[in-house]
Amino acid sequence: MFRTTIALTVTILHFASSHNVPPWNGCYAVGCLTQEGCTPWNFYQYRCYRTCYYNRYCLPSPPPQPRKKCYKITHEATGKSLASSEVFNDTTKMKYATVSSNPPGNYLWTMEPSYGGVYYIQNAKSLEFLKADTNGTYLVLNEPLNRSFQFRPINTKEGASKMQLQSALNNGFLFVQTLGQGGSTVQITTDPFTNYYQTIWCITELYC
Repeated sequence: MFRTTIALTVTILHFASSHNVPPWNGCYAVGCLTQEGCTPWNFYQYRCYRTCYYNRYCLPSPPPQPRKKCYKITHEATGKSLASSEVFNDTTKMKYATVSSNPPGNYLWTMEPSYGGVYYIQNAKSLEFLKADTNGTYLVLNEPLNRSFQFRPINTKEGASKMQLQSALNNGFLFVQTLGQGGSTVQITTDPFTNYYQTIWCITELYC
């Protein structure tokens, strides 16, 4: 009778040690109870008669990265989106700003405000800035230093998200010019009345 009682007690203790799990915080692991205490254990190679839980070292979880507000800038007349692509000026070797109906994942932009209601427009993936020239636009990696990098969104009668984008450099307006073989670049016109519908862009707020 005495031996039976001892065996029953050991069985109950073993059951309790295997199921009294401490509150899980991502840093507990299963070990084996030995003379040295709760020890990390290779259960595939060695038999363990009593399992236990020990607090192992855990790297602190990194804080969640805040999502950045981005914009998709779509030309209203063509339905194509402003994107960074490999189209260059043959003379200056500078990269044109282009639009595409199927942009390859680099069609999101950030718009950082500056003084006077103007914005710096930067590609969220390539980090290139939109830069105005006399009658065209380019994408460059330079830090914005002058008004050629500044653009002013202007509301239109077409709707809340339908805007014109005016260059602070020469007060010209961005529009799309179709090139050969279906390519399209973003140019600047100083006659927004004749080309009014060609200068309207739909700016959609997204997160990236």
